[in-house]
Amino acid sequence: MNQDPFADTPRPALTAGAAPPPPWGLLPSIAWGAAGFCIWFGAQFAVILLYVMTRDPADADAANPQALATNGYLLALVTIVSGPAWIALLAFAARLRGWRVADYLALVAPRRSEFAVGFACMAGLLVAIDVLTYAFGGDVVPTFMLESYKTARASGSLVLFFIAVVFIGPITEEIVFRGFLFRGLSASFLGVAGTLIVTSVAWALMHVQYEALLIGQIVLIGLVLGWLRWASGSTLLTIILHVMTNFVACVQAAIKVEWMS
Repeated sequence: MNQDPFADTPRPALTAGAAPPPPWGLLPSIAWGAAGFCIWFGAQFAVILLYVMTRDPADADAANPQALATNGYLLALVTIVSGPAWIALLAFAARLRGWRVADYLALVAPRRSEFAVGFACMAGLLVAIDVLTYAFGGDVVPTFMLESYKTARASGSLVLFFIAVVFIGPITEEIVFRGFLFRGLSASFLGVAGTLIVTSVAWALMHVQYEALLIGQIVLIGLVLGWLRWASGSTLLTIILHVMTNFVACVQAAIKVEWMS
């Protein structure tokens, strides 16, 4: 099957010379991903614990799990600290396997045609999701996003919130799922199709802050991003599209809070 349906000529290899060794297999890839998840989760827990310990004891929200879950300032902090830690471990794993990090994670610039197709696919999908959500009486902007935006605004940390949600979060998730895990799992018996399903479901299940319907939508978005990663050979493409998607989500939240509430 042609791995680059967007162009007639193959993309040149990032690294000249001898072919790199095989990527990590199925179980080692999962193990590295799980280890990174533990580091990611541990970093988040440490930030939350430090935040709670340094708050005024009279602050009732400091020990309220529900309030902490939608604290935009805290969300930004844990994302900015934990994401790079996970990426660093996977970069180490790629180097340990004998690859350049950029090669293993497919950090190659997409062609303009690939970006155009990717943008059209994601824009169409997101518009369709919003239209269907609205048609069935749902809220286009999730409650979690609204509350997080409001608390970030109240604490004067909107810039930090946008950096975390629009950039750090998408970069981390794409490098983990469409970069590292895709590389190893797609070379196993799962193949491309199985890898698209596994990585999309695993990625969606990380978003426990959302309701079941939205998690299902995230699975669908993950399948499209995974297909674009395979078809273009570029994780940078999916990073760009993910950043744009989260930017739109933040703008929608801002519009609803600033002008519609």
